[in-house]
Amino acid sequence: MTVSAALREAYASGDDEGIVIETLEVDHASLDTAIRLVRNVDGGLGEPGETLSLPIEVGGPRVPHLLCAFEVIGPGADSDGPTDGKVRIDSVSDILHDLLKGAIGYDQAIRVTIRFYRVLPGRLDEVTGPDDDSFTGLEMTAVEISADSAEGTIAWPDGRQQNVPSGPDAFFDRANYPALFT
Repeated sequence: MTVSAALREAYASGDDEGIVIETLEVDHASLDTAIRLVRNVDGGLGEPGETLSLPIEVGGPRVPHLLCAFEVIGPGADSDGPTDGKVRIDSVSDILHDLLKGAIGYDQAIRVTIRFYRVLPGRLDEVTGPDDDSFTGLEMTAVEISADSAEGTIAWPDGRQQNVPSGPDAFFDRANYPALFT
C-alpha cells in the first residue's frame, strides 16, 4: 500500500493522528526560482528560517521550503460570485519586498500556489507529492508589506480581462461561429 493510499484510508476512517502540512509558493517572471514557504505550526517542523524539502509534484524531486508562519484563506464563491482569498506571511517581508521591486516593469501577474500534504507522524520522508486538493493558478492582486508581515489578496484570474485574439487565429471566428456575430 502506498503512503498516499494509506493516508486516504486513515483520513476516511477518521484517524486524527496524521497532520496536514501547508505550503505556499509565490512565483514571478522576475525571479530565478520561486519563493517556497512551509507553514510551521507550533514549531513542530523545525525552527523558523530552516528549510524542509518536499516534492512539489508527485514523484518529483524534493525542493527546499523555508519554515515560517503564514495564514491562508483560499478563494471561494458565495451567492454573489467568486470571493478573493487572503495570505498573511510573518517575518519574511524582506523576501517579498525584493519580489515586488523585481516585478516593477513586468506586465505579468505574481502567481501563487497552495499545496497540502497529509503526513503520518514520523513518516515525512515517505511523502511522494502533494495531495489533490491543492490550489494552483492563483494570482496575487494586491500586497501590503510592513516591518513584521506581508498581506496579499489572491484570486483566480478574471477571464473577462484576458485578451481574445482576433483575425485568422481567433478562437471564435465568423465562419465557424456565426451565431456569435449576429
